[in-house]
Amino acid sequence: MQTIGGLGLFMTFLCGCPPEAGKTPSAADFTGFRDDFERDALGDKYVKKGGTWGVENGALHSVGEHNIPLWLDVALPKNVRVEFTAWSNSKAVDTKIEIFGDGLRHESGYIVILAGWNNTISTIARLDEHEKTRVEKRTTFEKGRKYRWRVERADGKTLRLFIDDQLVVEYVDADPLYGPRNNRLAFTNWESDVYYDDLTITALP
Repeated sequence: MQTIGGLGLFMTFLCGCPPEAGKTPSAADFTGFRDDFERDALGDKYVKKGGTWGVENGALHSVGEHNIPLWLDVALPKNVRVEFTAWSNSKAVDTKIEIFGDGLRHESGYIVILAGWNNTISTIARLDEHEKTRVEKRTTFEKGRKYRWRVERADGKTLRLFIDDQLVVEYVDADPLYGPRNNRLAFTNWESDVYYDDLTITALP
C-alpha cells in the first residue's frame, strides 16, 4: 500500500511508480492502479476541471457536472480492464465514464453510459455520446443499487461493458482510439447524484 500526498490514496504499482505521463504503456510496463477512496479529498492523481467532484463517505461523489469529467492522471495501455462499483441515487440513474480520452476534454474518447436518457439506454459511443453509429441497448437499472462495472478492451478494437459480470453492450472500432492522446480514464456525470468506489485497473495482454 502506498499513500500519496498524505491523503490515503490506495494504489498498487508493482514497480513503485506510475506510467510516464503522455505515453501509452505496454501491458508489460503497466503495473496497475487501485483506489478505494478511503480519505477526505480527491488526491493528486485526479485532475478536477470544475464541478462538484469530491470524496464522501469513502466513495467518489458527484451531484451533476454537465459533463465536466474528472480525469485520472494515469496512462492506460491499449488493452485494459477497468473495474469499479457505481450507484445512482437519482431516478434517472444515468451513470457514465469516458475511456481512452485525452485527459482534458469531454468526448475525446469513448463514452460509456449505463441507463442514460432517463434510465432507458445503455451505450458505448465514440467521440460523441450522440454518435449516429453508437452501439446501444434499451435497458432499465435500479436507483440506489450498487452495480459492479467492468469495461475492457482485450483485442485492441472491441470495447465491452459488463455489469455484474453480464455483457451489456460492446463496440467494435475499425480505427480504435489509443496512443498518447487517447490513454486516459475519466468519471463523468450529467445531472445524477452518483457514487463510484473500489476502482481497479489491470493491463490485458
